Parts: sequence; C-alpha cells; structure tokens
Amino acid sequence: MTGPVVVVGRERRGPVGRAVKGVFLSFQVLMLLGALATCTLVGPFVANADPEVALGAGLFAAQALGTIWLLWPLGTLALGLLLLLTRGRRRVVTLPAPPAGGLT
Repeated sequence: MTGPVVVVGRERRGPVGRAVKGVFLSFQVLMLLGALATCTLVGPFVANADPEVALGAGLFAAQALGTIWLLWPLGTLALGLLLLLTRGRRRVVTLPAPPAGGLT
C-alpha cells in the first residue's frame, strides 16, 4: 500500500511579477544591443586615417563599453533579486493515495 502523493508547484506570477520579469528581459536585450551597437558604430571611426578621430572614437568606445559592463551586472543583480521576490507562492498539494488495484 502506498501513501498519499505530495505535489509541489508554484502559482503564476502576479501583475507586478510579470512587469518585473518584462523589465528584466528588456534590460538584458537593451544591454546586449547597446554593447553590439557601440562596437558596430565605432568601428569605421577607429579605422579612420586621421589619428585624432581614431583615438577619440577608441576612447569613446572604451568609455561606453566600460559603462555598459558596469551597469549590466549591477542591473542584473538588482532586477534578478526583484524577479526572485516576485515569484508565485509555493504550493504543496497532498493528493489521496492511488487505489490498491492500480490504474484502470
């Protein structure tokens, strides 16, 4: 004879939780696009024949990417913590024991 079956699950996120999840995913996409766009847009200027233009573009790229690399992990940590705090509640459901004859 077997005992009752215990099922553990989570409820759906509430409206605030869904909004936080949307902001988290949007932030990740925005940071990725920002890094890629910086590399893409600065490339032609770094390859310029004028050394002052190339140096200025390189310094701008370094500053922009440094800012993104600083904000990305910090934003991910902060939004990830909010994402964990807005999860649905954990539910434990105890189902009755299956019949002794097995499934029919």
